[in-house]
Amino acid sequence: MIITVANNREGIGRSTIAVNIATLRAMVGRTVLLIDLDPKKSSLEWSRARDSANIQPQIPARSIMGKHLEAEIGGMVSGYNDILIDATWRNTRGVQVALEIADMVVVPVVVDGDSVEDLKQVVRRIKVARRTNPDLWALVVITHAEGVLPISELDKIRHYIGKIPSAALAGTVIRKRGALQQAFSEGLSIFEYKPADPLAMAEMHDLYRAQKRRHARVPSLSQLQKYADGS
Repeated sequence: MIITVANNREGIGRSTIAVNIATLRAMVGRTVLLIDLDPKKSSLEWSRARDSANIQPQIPARSIMGKHLEAEIGGMVSGYNDILIDATWRNTRGVQVALEIADMVVVPVVVDGDSVEDLKQVVRRIKVARRTNPDLWALVVITHAEGVLPISELDKIRHYIGKIPSAALAGTVIRKRGALQQAFSEGLSIFEYKPADPLAMAEMHDLYRAQKRRHARVPSLSQLQKYADGS
């Protein structure tokens, strides 16, 4: 399975989501490759930190210039059960290829006044990709949440996603937590980090479960509202 993690804004948890999904898949015995399209190479550095500390399971990563992805992906697919592509936020040919070859795209989004406009730009890329990849499924997840989430903005996001074919909004919120950031810097997933952060683990595990259900429904506003108090 090929999963591309893409958004339209820098610094909202794309790499964190990619490495945590990759780790959960590896933990159940699947062979996983991380492909890092971002010039910052955050996922690649995470993988290197993991290798240096001899953390198991190993999760190899490759940094590929986006323009080379189309030529190289064919030689990598047969060697792995899953490929996680950490796509840059920039609108490049490499990102478009990453969408065209994916089974699923996970789209992190922050809740603010620009949320829907950011989503629209990503959805435009997805629509282009579906011309050659009509089965591409999109899962949107709210990330980097802090404090009380405005219900009005949540409802705008939910309403917009409800109008997009083959798309769903994850019924969880990935909050901005220190444990997630520290785990990433050490080459760990949130499930391996000590001391454990049960809330961060539960949020990421809920996202993992959501990305395995290809026909998940858009959650109700009442379901989303339980996250609005920041618990």
